Amino acid sequence: MPTRWSIVAKLLTQRIAEGAYPVGAVMPSEVELAGHFGVSRSTVRAALDALQRAGMISRRRNAGTRVESSRPLRGPESYNQTLATVEDVAQYGAETERRVQQVDSEVVDDTLAALLGCPSGQTWLRVSSLRCPRGEAATPLCWTDVYVAPTFAPLVREKIADYPGLVSTLIEEFAGHRTAEIRQRITAIGVPRRLAAALRARPGASALEITRTYLDAKGKRFLLSRSIHPADRFVYESRLRRQPASGGV
Repeated sequence: MPTRWSIVAKLLTQRIAEGAYPVGAVMPSEVELAGHFGVSRSTVRAALDALQRAGMISRRRNAGTRVESSRPLRGPESYNQTLATVEDVAQYGAETERRVQQVDSEVVDDTLAALLGCPSGQTWLRVSSLRCPRGEAATPLCWTDVYVAPTFAPLVREKIADYPGLVSTLIEEFAGHRTAEIRQRITAIGVPRRLAAALRARPGASALEITRTYLDAKGKRFLLSRSIHPADRFVYESRLRRQPASGGV
């Protein structure tokens, strides 16, 4: 039996295809759509998440939902991400669901210490989770290990089970410690055998490993996330613009 959000997603897809919401237009708000369809905002949000994963719309905080295509460009279990700011990374956390698998202390080895900028042998908190589209049966988008500096480990351990956003926003909200910069590295790898079952992927299948290091205003590293995305479920996009010529004709 179709879920409410899938029915709303199908109706919105039809309306976009018919031109009721043309490409480039800003769609009605979640509140307006919820009232129109007679459903909850969470149902509308899940439907919009599906359209975004299909490449039909884009969503930006304080800018609304914009129609990008009149037809689906990707399958429903992929995720398209365009990152330009720290806020864009936080928005990804708001649009997907974290399913915590393990929270444990980990003694940092030499390789991880180099990434964290801390002494080898120091103990950091590790939060391991699956990041999924909203919906009980949704195929996971990625496996993520987040390493939290000892200063914030007790806070994250206490709050993480009930906090829906990214760990970085949790630390900012409850400790007032803001992210000033995120350094990102993307590497092509194979799906590790130990994670294949959880990701519902074939061991060794093509994947992207995305490592993000979070720095505060003083340039100190206080958080690191390492995510493994099966290749067919994630698209990373960026825009490169030519700078205007300076001087001359």
